Amino acid sequence: MKKVLILMATYNGAKYLDEQIQSLIEQKNVQVDILVRDDGSTDNTIEVLNKWKEQNKLEWYKGKHLNVQFGFYDLMERARTRDVDYLAFCDQDDVWDLDKLCIAVEKLEKLCNKSMPALYYCGQRLVDENMKFIADHKLNKYRNLRTRFVLSDIAGCTAVFNKALLYKVLEYKPTYMLMHDTWVLKVCLAVGGNVIVDPEPHMNYRQHGNNTVGLGKGIKSNLKQVRQYIEEYKVEEQMLELKKGYGKRIVPEYKKLVYYICNYKKNIKYRKKLLNKHYINFCNKGLNLTYFIKIMLNKL
Repeated sequence: MKKVLILMATYNGAKYLDEQIQSLIEQKNVQVDILVRDDGSTDNTIEVLNKWKEQNKLEWYKGKHLNVQFGFYDLMERARTRDVDYLAFCDQDDVWDLDKLCIAVEKLEKLCNKSMPALYYCGQRLVDENMKFIADHKLNKYRNLRTRFVLSDIAGCTAVFNKALLYKVLEYKPTYMLMHDTWVLKVCLAVGGNVIVDPEPHMNYRQHGNNTVGLGKGIKSNLKQVRQYIEEYKVEEQMLELKKGYGKRIVPEYKKLVYYICNYKKNIKYRKKLLNKHYINFCNKGLNLTYFIKIMLNKL
């Protein structure tokens, strides 16, 4: 039975934490270890964690207050020496299907070269704070990995990856990292690793007012996501970090793409290449338009 280390970040999450932890320890057909990093909670989160620790269900430690992405990076650094087969990111307020991890592990185990970096991620089932179903957020099965490399659709809470990828990610700690999940995906593709995209949801992704990142529905939520894509998703800066950290180790296909993005503002040929739908295509009119606007405003 494969061993999976779940990396969970908590911050004032006592309200939903018990339900999430219960779904983790009940995972089928895998051996689960849980490592939690608390980011300075002031509610009852510590009491909840201590309760589960006393039952030998998890380990936890308190770190200085960091942003989400660097909190998870700290967890990955702690995981470096752990004797596990796979690692999985986990939020504090969701509920996982009991076969979530074994589905991921089964797909990763089918890869031919186990020594290569490998990453799996899937869709999510959106629910409200009371676990009432809202919608299935399935991933677009027609979108290619090159497009996902530019603007990713990965949700960290669905990600499962091997230690080979962990070691690659820990080779270079970027100064700028949009989110830990997008960075792990980019590193995996950049170094020639395997990425498995499962469109289907295997977890309940709780939507509530305290979400750091959410996937709401409706016009207001869609407009918020468009604004985030245009103003906050700094793709060029991520690529500069990749170039700095991995340089000549980036495989040719993605080395070209990194170069195009880092130089599109001053070279019309690169700009046209990035706008070519045969090269980058989100298979979604709204996202393609948002991406076009980002490039035309020099905000990629």
